[in-house]
Amino acid sequence: MSDPGNELVEQKPILLVEDEATTREIVTHLLRAEGYAVDSVANGGAATTCLRSITYSLVIADWMLPDGNGLDIADAAADLGAKTLIISGYTSDPPPGSERHDFMAKPLGPDEILGAVRRAIGNPPAQP
Repeated sequence: MSDPGNELVEQKPILLVEDEATTREIVTHLLRAEGYAVDSVANGGAATTCLRSITYSLVIADWMLPDGNGLDIADAAADLGAKTLIISGYTSDPPPGSERHDFMAKPLGPDEILGAVRRAIGNPPAQP
């Protein structure tokens, strides 16, 4: 098995589902600055709409969303073939049922976020 950190990923975007606007903006900017394509939304309804029409390499979902549970979004994304990461500021323990997803507790620093993304899908595609 090869190391995903040394492979170029297909140009499939990352979906970030985060209801806290500042965190969503910072993480989106961080990932785009590294060369990843990112769609970011604030709630589960918008995430569900995105998952119906776009194929994602990775879905990063906040566990607690204003209109639902990020675990449900991650389950749907995994069923569609995406890698998944659940983030939460509510607990240091993964929520029940999250065993099929990576889980990280907030707060997360830039190196932690980038490390998790690289472990999941590798480096961003080379820019022309």
